[in-house]
Amino acid sequence: MSNYGWQLQFQATTWRRLANVGFWFHALAYPRPPNYNFVRTFTTGTHASNGPNQSISLYFYLPENFDPKRRKHPVVINFHGGGFTIGSATDDRRWAGAVVKETAAIFVSVEYRLAPEHPFPVAVDDGLETVLHLAANSEEYGIDPQKMALSGFSAGGNMAFTVPLKLDDYRNNGSTKIKELPLFKIVSIISFYPVLDFREARATKRAACKRPEKALPPILTDLFDACYMPEKMNENSPFASPSAASDDILRRALPAEHIGLYTCEWDMLHADGLAFALRMEQLGKKVEYESIPEAVHGFDKALNPINTDPKADHLYSKACVVLQRALEVDTRDVPAIV
Repeated sequence: MSNYGWQLQFQATTWRRLANVGFWFHALAYPRPPNYNFVRTFTTGTHASNGPNQSISLYFYLPENFDPKRRKHPVVINFHGGGFTIGSATDDRRWAGAVVKETAAIFVSVEYRLAPEHPFPVAVDDGLETVLHLAANSEEYGIDPQKMALSGFSAGGNMAFTVPLKLDDYRNNGSTKIKELPLFKIVSIISFYPVLDFREARATKRAACKRPEKALPPILTDLFDACYMPEKMNENSPFASPSAASDDILRRALPAEHIGLYTCEWDMLHADGLAFALRMEQLGKKVEYESIPEAVHGFDKALNPINTDPKADHLYSKACVVLQRALEVDTRDVPAIV
């Protein structure tokens, strides 16, 4: 590894430790977020970056009424944020709690591999492998493979779009693995303040932001981009930049409805999110878009050990309504929230 590579590795490791401390404080606020019920680790198949037999851990959060003998449950597959460089599958526990309570779905958070050890396209391939694994083993997990949804935050919000694009690419390139799987369907995408376009420089996005001083600082964004996207030519790939996908691919690969896209007013990614939402609507998709006023990137992950942000609670509730419609939730299966 070069000196530059060691520097990136050291910086990434340092920020990961700081993020772990931050999320410890975030989890202290009441109401406390739920803990996961169990973890399953599987090994990837032939589509994984760096070859097969890579390990991916899945963190399962189960609804109160979980009973696979009585019926199969819908599933929400979640990808955490962190610039593809930091973060973990337990970062979104509050979102997991909202989903299992309000939709009675199984929530699966993915511990995908991080950069710089695993740069693009490893994270997207890990997401693809996760969808294939859950579909192939739906009976074991008690999952209804016809009711699968994807969600994610920031980098994970990117994956909520790029994973379906990658699945579409495999389907249309004659992947035998997908043909051999039981039928599965992604019926909804929930994407919170996603990274949608690597082609435009961060400095340009930051300068165009309504409150540039509120945007993520270059010390973080430069590190994230250097770690995940060392080869600049990959910025043009739709599996990195969903905005670069053609209209035909977006029409075919993404659900026709039940797409929730949420941006933050003071985020440098706000304009990209709004433009992508409008484009999807022009393509005939039914999109629920909302810009959270006076919110910064990752506002729902604030390091406040006392209280949660009411705007985050509002956002999660709105997104859960989209999921309820997509997953055809019977409200009788949703326990009353007192």
